[in-house]
Amino acid sequence: MSSFHSTVSRREFMKGLGLVSAGAMGAMAGAPAFHDLDELAASGGERKRAWWIKEVHEPTVEMDWSLVKRVHGGHSTQSAAVTARYVGLEKYNAMAKTEAPDVDRCKANEPGYLLRDLALSAANGGTYSGISLAGVTGGVGGVIPTCEADKFGRKKVKTPEQLGVPKWTGTPEEGFKMLRAAMVFFGAMDFGAEELNKNLVGLSGDNPTVGDYNKEPKSSTIKPIVFANQPTFTWSGPTDNITTIPDGIQLHSISYLIPHDLELNRRRPTKLGQTAQTRYRMRRETTTCTQDFIHGLGYQSMADVPYRCMPSGASAVLTGLAENSRHSIMAINPTYGAYGGLFDMLTDLPLANSHPIDAGIWKFCQSCGICAEKCPSGSIQRKGDGEPSYDVRPSATTPVEKFTSPYWSTLRQDAGGEFHKLGRKSFWTDMPTCQLYVRSVAVCNRCWGNCVFNGANLGMIHAIVKGTAATTPLFNSFFATMHETFGYNMLEGEAVETWWDMSRPSYGFNSALFATHTSYG
Repeated sequence: MSSFHSTVSRREFMKGLGLVSAGAMGAMAGAPAFHDLDELAASGGERKRAWWIKEVHEPTVEMDWSLVKRVHGGHSTQSAAVTARYVGLEKYNAMAKTEAPDVDRCKANEPGYLLRDLALSAANGGTYSGISLAGVTGGVGGVIPTCEADKFGRKKVKTPEQLGVPKWTGTPEEGFKMLRAAMVFFGAMDFGAEELNKNLVGLSGDNPTVGDYNKEPKSSTIKPIVFANQPTFTWSGPTDNITTIPDGIQLHSISYLIPHDLELNRRRPTKLGQTAQTRYRMRRETTTCTQDFIHGLGYQSMADVPYRCMPSGASAVLTGLAENSRHSIMAINPTYGAYGGLFDMLTDLPLANSHPIDAGIWKFCQSCGICAEKCPSGSIQRKGDGEPSYDVRPSATTPVEKFTSPYWSTLRQDAGGEFHKLGRKSFWTDMPTCQLYVRSVAVCNRCWGNCVFNGANLGMIHAIVKGTAATTPLFNSFFATMHETFGYNMLEGEAVETWWDMSRPSYGFNSALFATHTSYG
């Protein structure tokens, strides 16, 4: 029987169908061509990504690594103390929600606040959900450590030593492929790894509250993170809350993605739309099982606790899960978009480094600006309002107070924009005005819901659009305006409730987008 080998590339296939314009054809020139089915089958062992997503040696956002320093995780506007100094403690505490309570909106039959919407949100655990491995409820999906297991895993799986066998050994590449397979099995949709950059680890984690306003927070609040010449991760316990990371041994930072229900996300800012934020509930299983797996191989790990221990967006960009975006606290995944949970873990398991990606996202953000147009507080830097810069823009709101205690000594209060971390040439979101607005309403997150990279992956036209954007910025403004025209915008009114009538995949997202086996891809 004779063999037939086809060298038809995606470009030629699309051209043959008459579906590719001259501009799109140029964009798709990088499509791979398989010379036979053996090559195609052999390619299936790798993570399946769209052909237009390229691996690169450096992130698409320019970096000045001399500016990247260890900083306190709580020196951000997610810390109530930092935000409160912009209006003063008394005014901050007096701020109240301007919208009617959820129950009143339910009684008024407001779409997005019906009884079933409130029940779904409550069953999901609200915005933050999870149970600590110590059995304590109220933790942020286990992000608030109440016991060693929350940080270093349950260690319920027997170690190789306990089994009387050698620990796992293999090349870093084998370790990377093995861990990726395990984490995908445990619920991660995307995965990357890089050798740990100590300057990305916070000096402390968690967020001081207004109770720590203008004074030295107690050690149990600030949760120090230190490096020491020791072989294992350790935690001093809930009193001192000192986390020690072993120095002098090879550590890798693992970055992984837990997506959200994209259709719920389009129903922001309602109570039903808020329920899209499921990442904390879902990451509990992924994190716990992964740490058990690593323990069973004979290695150790540390989850990204205390909260803000590691900047998840930075790790996602450096390991190739995402690119930088116009909204400076957001990183955008080319497959699932802006709205998903990005998490980190440290381990001494030998792993190969993954690489940053260029999917045209950062270039697209510079010519788009829809998230800024939709921002009700005007916090996101608008299109035409300046260019990306290493210089952080100060807030439009001038702070009325200045911190004086030693804890705040490294906060760049006089320079402005102290709530951001330095090192990238980016747009800079005015986070104090963002957080102060959010404090006055029930919920917002319109920026995440309006990102044009959310969803839209299955149609042929989506591959053409994203492939073109990845190669040339010429059509970016046009593609951005088409986002709403073709119905991918946020929903309002009665349309919010149509979610209940939709046929959706489990967990609300397509988990097969990276799959190449068992007829998924």
